[in-house]
Amino acid sequence: MNYKIRTPPSAPRAGFTILELLVVMVVVGIISTISAGRIHDLLIQQRMTRAANVIQTNAEAAFAIAVRNRRPIEISWTSSTMQMQVTDRTGATAYRKVSLGRDPYGLTAGNVTFSRSPLEVYPNGLANDTLLITFSNSGVTKKVYVSRAGMVQLK
Repeated sequence: MNYKIRTPPSAPRAGFTILELLVVMVVVGIISTISAGRIHDLLIQQRMTRAANVIQTNAEAAFAIAVRNRRPIEISWTSSTMQMQVTDRTGATAYRKVSLGRDPYGLTAGNVTFSRSPLEVYPNGLANDTLLITFSNSGVTKKVYVSRAGMVQLK
């Protein structure tokens, strides 16, 4: 007598094969590599824009402070501390201080240039000269122009 041993029918397995997992991992790796560089560039551009906006706001405020207080004030830049200051002419009263260092904006002293420091703003709303502040980092450049009449432009 021939007895056949019956094996139960094979049930479909739940899960993924190693090959499927490897293909997914390779695709995810390629996409993340491509997008990581772009995300880094976007972060640098956002930091530069924020730094330029802060400088623009403080430069506009400097002209308003000079007119309101009826006293000359100075906009000065100190590269060793990476700070822009809006002070009275003697430097005794600081109205505003902005730190542009590595922590908030990722900038170093070589990334920020002021065309002149200090810039004096008189109570009549005029400055003694124009001011150009340039931020550059990783191929991204932002410029803040300050006219003698207090018009501040971000480019």
